[in-house]
Amino acid sequence: MKQQPAEVGRPAPDIDLPRAGGGRWRLADHRGRPVMLVFHRHLA
Repeated sequence: MKQQPAEVGRPAPDIDLPRAGGGRWRLADHRGRPVMLVFHRHLA
């Protein structure tokens, strides 16, 4: 499924990621608080 790009002024789509120590990290769990996401490419 292809994700639509985010639009300025609209809520960000929910992001659900695995945590390194287990469990999940969801953007929706942080609604109303500032969040900075940093994506980087893992070089193998």
